[in-house]
Amino acid sequence: MSKVYFDVRDVAKALRLGFSGKKMALGFVGVVVGYIGYAILCYLALSAGGYPFGELWARYRFYPCVAGTSLPWYSWVIYGIGVAFLVLVLLATAAGIIKIAYQQLKGDEFYSLGDAKKFLRKNWKAAVVSPWIILAVFAFLIVVGIIIGLLGRIPYVGELGFSLGLPVVFGGSLFAVFTAVVFGFSLMLSPAVVGTAEEDTLETIVQTFSTVWNQPWRLVLYEVLLGIYVVLATALFGAFTVASLWLVHWICGLLMGDSIVKLTSVALNYLPHSGFWSTVWAKLGWLPLREGAEITRATVQVSGVIGGIWLALILGFVLSYGWTSWAVGQGVIYLVLRYKKDQENLLERKEKEEVEEAKETEKEEEGTEGSSSEG
Repeated sequence: MSKVYFDVRDVAKALRLGFSGKKMALGFVGVVVGYIGYAILCYLALSAGGYPFGELWARYRFYPCVAGTSLPWYSWVIYGIGVAFLVLVLLATAAGIIKIAYQQLKGDEFYSLGDAKKFLRKNWKAAVVSPWIILAVFAFLIVVGIIIGLLGRIPYVGELGFSLGLPVVFGGSLFAVFTAVVFGFSLMLSPAVVGTAEEDTLETIVQTFSTVWNQPWRLVLYEVLLGIYVVLATALFGAFTVASLWLVHWICGLLMGDSIVKLTSVALNYLPHSGFWSTVWAKLGWLPLREGAEITRATVQVSGVIGGIWLALILGFVLSYGWTSWAVGQGVIYLVLRYKKDQENLLERKEKEEVEEAKETEKEEEGTEGSSSEG
């Protein structure tokens, strides 16, 4: 079992635990699958709003965006579904990532992606559904407030009733604000509760409320520290990635000549803000693009597109490290906060499978003892 201090020192463990092939592979799948679904629905939303797909593709490529666009209400509904899909996929994969890290902290280095897949089949609903139930509670409270406002329009009785019931209305409003805060934290804590304690949906919601209520300052402090750590570590990992790409470009360019320059110029068009990055890299001497360089061969164009796809996947790979470290950090934070509020070390808790196996063993032993006593 890895040493855990159950204090702020444990938050930094997320960077080391996140740099793992199994966890990053699961995180990469989550980032790619979630983003592909989001991008498709984003393009559908923009197209439904009357924007030609050809113009959208020429402008956005793999990175569609609705910022600054005027869209009808149904386009926003489609876009909202895309955002919800991305969030759902990330929540589910986060629970699997946290489960792998949890087993590692318990000393089980052989917990595989296959094991995580089996775990997610049984427990993904609790990680995914819990935040939306909390959001539904908040929406219900808002609807109740609107109904109270309508009743308050009744002459004489409504106004008097609203004044007399103001303390109750204020209490409900205060609980609604707290519920909104809990919803925000539930997007981080729900996968952690499921991945570490393997709780069901109801218990996940209870633990989320309990954690936010009992450990608010530690929760905020740990989340801020984790965010700083993850941003810095991901930026460093990205710098190593860029340096690696530059090395490939420089070594292969020794013999490929202008071909690699033209190929790279096409590929960079498939990265976000490619014009900005092309200018920066050109000034650094990493990418000697010539203004107005002509790209005539079809093979260069096709190869550039393939290279652009690979660059997009490499970008997803870098982001997957950040996402994996963030997810692992949520699990570590919950382990610490659960210990602080309940004095319970979840790393010492037996798995459900272990409990079931122990019960079966006891039954077998009792059966053996019973048969031997009869004999």
